[in-house]
Amino acid sequence: MNVLLVNPEFPDSFWSMKHSLRFTRARWGVPPLGLITVAALLPQRWRFRLVDLNVEPLTDRALRWADVVMLTGMLVQRPSLHAVLARCRRLGVRTVVGGPYASALPEELSDADSVFVGEAEALAPRLAAELEAGTARPLYHAREKPDLDAAPVPRFDLLRPGAYYTMALQYSRGCPFTCEFCDIIVLYGRRPRTKSAAQVIAELDAIAATGFSGTVFFVDDNFIGNRRAVKTILPSMEAWRSRHGRRFEFFTEASINLADDGDLVEAMRAAGFTGVFIGIESPSEESLRETRKVQNLKRNMLQQIHGLYERGLDVSGGFILGFDHDGPEIFERMIRFVQEAAIPTAMVGLLGALPNTPLWQRLEREGRLRRELPGDQFGLTNVVTRLPAQVLAAGYARVLEQLFDPALYFARCRENLLRLRRAFARRLRARDVLAGWRAICTQGFASDYRRVYWRFLGWVLRHRPRELARALEMAAIGHHQITYAREVVVPRLAVQAAALAVEGGEPPRVAAQAG
Repeated sequence: MNVLLVNPEFPDSFWSMKHSLRFTRARWGVPPLGLITVAALLPQRWRFRLVDLNVEPLTDRALRWADVVMLTGMLVQRPSLHAVLARCRRLGVRTVVGGPYASALPEELSDADSVFVGEAEALAPRLAAELEAGTARPLYHAREKPDLDAAPVPRFDLLRPGAYYTMALQYSRGCPFTCEFCDIIVLYGRRPRTKSAAQVIAELDAIAATGFSGTVFFVDDNFIGNRRAVKTILPSMEAWRSRHGRRFEFFTEASINLADDGDLVEAMRAAGFTGVFIGIESPSEESLRETRKVQNLKRNMLQQIHGLYERGLDVSGGFILGFDHDGPEIFERMIRFVQEAAIPTAMVGLLGALPNTPLWQRLEREGRLRRELPGDQFGLTNVVTRLPAQVLAAGYARVLEQLFDPALYFARCRENLLRLRRAFARRLRARDVLAGWRAICTQGFASDYRRVYWRFLGWVLRHRPRELARALEMAAIGHHQITYAREVVVPRLAVQAAALAVEGGEPPRVAAQAG
């Protein structure tokens, strides 16, 4: 059986890093790990091809080759996913759709032949047998949350060489916390399920076999959800990395209580972790309590972020505006917190309600969901906030204009480098040098913030010369954030605010359910 795996296109966003990736010549940031994992679960006598629409176009010839097209997708990929389904239907090719979008809203995928809800491990054999027999059913619902001790090594060999800036590896699924807005506990449950050290090493070996060298992103939604388990894999990772000449460095997502465990931080650092993304969400304790972000309460987050820097882990942060307890003062508080925390990569978005989350259910009861579901938090979302929408849009625009003002962005970078205890963790490659040169040419000569850029690099050469490679990377990431905020988000917010002014109020809502 010929199986074509298709990853739909993502729109540009703060996450895409599109304006920075061109320095590296990589076509996309992270590969579609879900699809290559599904390929490993299906019969290996089948023939597989992968088309990632973020990397290459999808041709009718590729579709006609396939006996079945398997797609995944997040909510923001919906337009592209449905466009592919329409093409498949015109060509008479069977389709199967799984992933977060299918698991959250299977009823919206009537244009697919089969929809797969949940995690694939338990039902993959049945799906395979019924596809071969021509009896595949319209809906497969995998209700169990399988342990990962038998999870196969993903088919990294299906990825186009050189297409991705980072590689991806999943160590665990699930998170012990209950944040109201988060769909992870809905999709994967609250019991973190983990792989063994041997499984992680096997996946690192498979990634290395592709010839890749660089950053491997552990895509876990909370890498330290099971702290006892994670400590068992780190020594093996440290030994593996030493054997392979430090060709990889690692990055992941974790809750801020990581900062409570100095031994764990040191073990992660020794294993090759250089950075962590933390959902900080808000400087407001009232808003954190509202959204049940209990792990962020009763702690000095600024001190703990600085403590992670001092132990050698860089911090990227996720932030949300629009909680019920957010008043007009939240915008200045957010700007001040991000600057004082010295987090260059600060992903600030507006509160959105994902399907089936506790937030979605609460707002649906209250009649506070808008009809549209953009899936993108970088603009007005489907949440009717307590703050008037025009106030929220204008305040959010002000936050972005301040945080991604080049002078303030590079000030955060300087403070970050002063606090961060590290040297560049992996060996530099020729392509890193070339990427740095392209970034210098663009930012240092063609950008309108070139004077600020050169002042920053001059400061680095005087005060942190050993961190020049890291500084160039931070500056390159900033180029995307500055460009995307200026050219896309702030103008979009202005249009949305103007539309609200013309309409004279809020966009249409979904009516509250009776009873």
